[in-house]
Amino acid sequence: MSKITGAEVLADRERLLRALPQGEGLHGIITTDRADGVLYALSRYEDPEWWLPRAKSTGNRRDCERRMDFTRIKGDQLRSEAKILMGRTIWGEKALSNASVFTIFQNLVLWLNWLHDQGISGLAQVTPLVAVRYVQYVQRLTPPHKPGKQISSMTKWNRLSTVERSWKLLRDTSHGFEHPWPESSAIALSGHKRSNKAKTDIIPDDILRQLFQHAEFLLNRADDLLKHRDALADFQPCSKNHNDQWEERVEFLKTRGWDQGLGALGTTLRDLRDGCFVIILATTGIRAHELGNIRRDQWYSEVRDGERFYFLGSRSDKTHAGETSWLCPEIAIEAVKVLERLVEPLQAELEQALKEAKVVGDLNKVTCLEKCSGCIGLTKLTQKRNSISLLSGLALHRRLGKFAKDLGIDWKLASHQFRRTFANYVVHHKLGDLRYLRDHFKHWSLDMTILYAMNEAQDLELYDEIYAAFDGKRQAIVGHWLEPDTRLSGGMAGHIRQMRSRSEEVRTYKDRKEMIEAISELVYLRSTGIAWCTNDTGVDCAGGQCEDCEHGCIDDSQKPFWEGLYLQQIELRQIDDLDDSGSKTVERTMERCERVLTDLGVDINRLKEQLTDVDVI
Repeated sequence: MSKITGAEVLADRERLLRALPQGEGLHGIITTDRADGVLYALSRYEDPEWWLPRAKSTGNRRDCERRMDFTRIKGDQLRSEAKILMGRTIWGEKALSNASVFTIFQNLVLWLNWLHDQGISGLAQVTPLVAVRYVQYVQRLTPPHKPGKQISSMTKWNRLSTVERSWKLLRDTSHGFEHPWPESSAIALSGHKRSNKAKTDIIPDDILRQLFQHAEFLLNRADDLLKHRDALADFQPCSKNHNDQWEERVEFLKTRGWDQGLGALGTTLRDLRDGCFVIILATTGIRAHELGNIRRDQWYSEVRDGERFYFLGSRSDKTHAGETSWLCPEIAIEAVKVLERLVEPLQAELEQALKEAKVVGDLNKVTCLEKCSGCIGLTKLTQKRNSISLLSGLALHRRLGKFAKDLGIDWKLASHQFRRTFANYVVHHKLGDLRYLRDHFKHWSLDMTILYAMNEAQDLELYDEIYAAFDGKRQAIVGHWLEPDTRLSGGMAGHIRQMRSRSEEVRTYKDRKEMIEAISELVYLRSTGIAWCTNDTGVDCAGGQCEDCEHGCIDDSQKPFWEGLYLQQIELRQIDDLDDSGSKTVERTMERCERVLTDLGVDINRLKEQLTDVDVI
């Protein structure tokens, strides 16, 4: 790999861009990278394979996803045209991530090899009839792991978009061809419909509870486990025989209180690492590649108004936000500290490998090692001679799946589910409906604008996702209120019933969904535990008397609370030594409950009978 200057790169790029339409003089630098601050040529146009720079990959991407092997394309002419297409794609006006470029290349290989199999040796021979035949071919494709089922409409769109891209990028060359489908488009032919509906599943409460509790259990054992590992690393067996050395290590661990064997210790340490990943993902909303980019000591805390806030730092590559931070609970920092200790041996090996790579001038390896040095997601790649790298997104996906499977959980767990689940939990906490992880989300009950202002380097896109989740929840609540058969109580109930009748008389909205969206936008909403509060000023609060407050609305979601409160008052009324003041308070509270429960459609006499049946009265 040769060192170059920025001027050389620009000169080659300009010359190649001018040469592409004519197809002559196609040689020169196509991609570059940096190592130790030195710019070097990564791939040249004439190379049989091109490598995309690491700088445009998220940290958890595998190396094979940067490699474009043009020898996979059948036919010299089609292979040459593929390079023109990919050169223009890489240098296009819109900067694309490596993941996008690699996906385009993968689909291009499929398209060009199909043409070759049809006896077509060059793209200039493509006609609308040929393009229609390719559409029919794509429509019949099935996923390798799901025989008998068609590929998704999104996959079809990607395949067919490659045909449109080829037409667009080759129009000014001798390889150009007619528009593949003059009266249609790739998206229409694929049947794909863009939707704003979230596709990522939210992890169910009971499953998240199991995952988190086991992860926390492992975290609490971390110190002992790591001491066992470190002591074992320092232990020197007396025997020269490998099997005898193994037995000596097993016996040594027994003297320290670990009697489950070497293999079990290694497995438990891997589970500890995965458990730490679960804790960080569940309590921060961080993405998988941002998790991998967390470096040693990349966190801090500060005290505001007597409350300590913790922030976790990392680098976000997906949105090009760069160095970013996330508000998090203390347990996330504890998990990071454990991961720092877990990777210490790997970090030492990495630093030695980095020194050796610099000595021999292996700039590509230097780039690789520098990018992951100091990260908490280090791992060894056994298929690559135990080289050290970041845990890939695919490997993390598999490890999380195994973590869940080992707990007997029947759920296809994926890292990206944690982000949406996090946003959902924050919203439920803010609306008073969080039954789990309450302590870990305590800061999120604050106004979002306050959290925004605390640190401008935070992951602001995560706030957007939380707001989107909040809007969805708020619309569901307001939409339920506006249902004609929803029973309501509270000072605001009358206004909502009037709104129902007005919405029927004056149709100013396209449909009910649009009406709910518009009305919910105007509603400030928070939970008091016994009612929904719409008071956005904090002034004139009824102080717990929500059923009489003009800002309070009680629906059937709060009915269990009022039934429980009513039951408690009946129990209190049975106390013999209750004084006159206490008795009056109980009677007033019972009247409150009866009024609310009646509004919500509860038969009070029937409720009393049920209580009598269980010997409460």
